[in-house]
Amino acid sequence: MPVYPRPLKSLALALVLFPLSGLAHATGTSFLDGLDSQDTSRWIRSNDVLAGEPVNNDWRADHIAYASGEMQLRLNSSPCSMAPEQCGGRSSASGQLVSTDTYGLGRYTAVLQAATGSGVVTDFMKYTGSLVGTPTDLVGMHIQGQDPTRLQVSYFQAGVGAQYQTISLGFDASAGLHTYAFDSSAGALHWYVDNNEVFSVASGTLPTADGYIVSDVWAASPSTVSLFGTYSGTATRAYFDSIAFESAVTPVPEPASALLLSTGAGLLAWRRRREVRAAT
Repeated sequence: MPVYPRPLKSLALALVLFPLSGLAHATGTSFLDGLDSQDTSRWIRSNDVLAGEPVNNDWRADHIAYASGEMQLRLNSSPCSMAPEQCGGRSSASGQLVSTDTYGLGRYTAVLQAATGSGVVTDFMKYTGSLVGTPTDLVGMHIQGQDPTRLQVSYFQAGVGAQYQTISLGFDASAGLHTYAFDSSAGALHWYVDNNEVFSVASGTLPTADGYIVSDVWAASPSTVSLFGTYSGTATRAYFDSIAFESAVTPVPEPASALLLSTGAGLLAWRRRREVRAAT
């Protein structure tokens, strides 16, 4: 899998195209969301918005669904093939979930199953940028559907110095649920898969700005075929079982925080759902 070149910067600038005006954002505190349904105080669905290169789809709220204790992000050609005006002239539509609050230093975790297919990318990241009046900072995890046995991690600070690293997962990320996480601390970044650290960096210019949590699936534009492959229009989905944030600056009460207790309950529920899916 090739490393994303500079065009991913354009993606970061275009990803969070959602109506933020009028929302009172505050630095987020720790949470665990099992994604059984949408918590509208925490999340907003991007809707009827065109992303820039290398994304080639319209973000539509109806391409996010909740079922069987999971959030599903759907990418397909409907209704675009029949009614292009409903997709801004794009040939496909997909779902993007964005937090209403910003979040700072701490660990970001998603239990997810990536979408599969050539020209398809699944994202989980923290982002802020010029579209919300701040310098562009990003820390992310990306899985290409054309080779879901690899993960790409990325980061850049103030819109410059983009860095990317491709990692072999040792499994097919589109075949089942796995836990993906990144830890943003003062002076270091760490990325984890199934609780095992897979990459870290503790030098250079690292992003530290508070950002929005973004989860999405997108189709690559024709200009990036050599990087991502060509999206055929075949319907595909990514499944998110949970998203969590554990603040590095919020003290954890003793003997146990509500977050840790709910995390334990969430893991048990996740294991049960995983066993049911494996048996079907």
